[in-house]
Amino acid sequence: MNDDNYGILVRELKAGDQHAFDTIFKSFYKLLCREARGFFRNDHVVEEVVCDVFLKLWNNKSELVITGSLRDYLVKSVYNNCINYYRAQKVQEKLKTEVDEQQKRRYALMDLGQDPLEYIITNELEEKVNEAIETLPPRYREAFKLSRYSNMKYEEIAQEMGISVNGVKINIKKALEHLREKLDVYLKFLIVVISLSIVKLFF
Repeated sequence: MNDDNYGILVRELKAGDQHAFDTIFKSFYKLLCREARGFFRNDHVVEEVVCDVFLKLWNNKSELVITGSLRDYLVKSVYNNCINYYRAQKVQEKLKTEVDEQQKRRYALMDLGQDPLEYIITNELEEKVNEAIETLPPRYREAFKLSRYSNMKYEEIAQEMGISVNGVKINIKKALEHLREKLDVYLKFLIVVISLSIVKLFF
C-alpha cells in the first residue's frame, strides 16, 4: 500500500471509520513490535507499548495531524512510548527498592513472625484491587478477567466476546490504565503507612 492510500485511510480514520483503523493496525502492528523490541525483550511490554500507540491513535483521531508519512508517525510514536515507559519503570523500580529497604529494616527490628500490620495491608490491598476491577466498564472487565483469571489467549477471548483480537488488546489496555489510576492514590498511601510504622520503631 502506498502513501496515497494511507493518506486516504488517515482521512477515513479521522472521520471515525473503524475499518480504516483495523487496516492501519494490521498493516503496522508487526513493524511497530519490531521497533519496540529494540528497547524491550519482554513480549508483554512490547505489546503494551504498541497497543498504547494504537489506542492513542484511535482516541485522538479527530485531532490527528500527520505531516509526514503514516509509517514515520507511528514509528516515532512507538519510540516516544518506549522512552516514557522506560522512565516510568525506573521510577517504579526506585520506589520498590526504597520500600523493600524499609521492610528489611523493619523485619530486622521485629522478628515476630507475621506482622499484624503486614497482614492487614496485604488483605486490604487485595480487597482494593478487587473493588477497582468491579468498577471497570463491563467490556473492559470481561476482557481483563478472562485474560488474568482464566488465562485465556487473546484469540480465545476474542471468540468468547465476539470482537477482534486488537479489540481485546485495547480493552485490556484500557482496563489496566483504569486500575492504575484507581489504585495510584491508595498505593502511595500504603507507602506512607509503612514509612510511619518504621519511624515509630525508632522512638
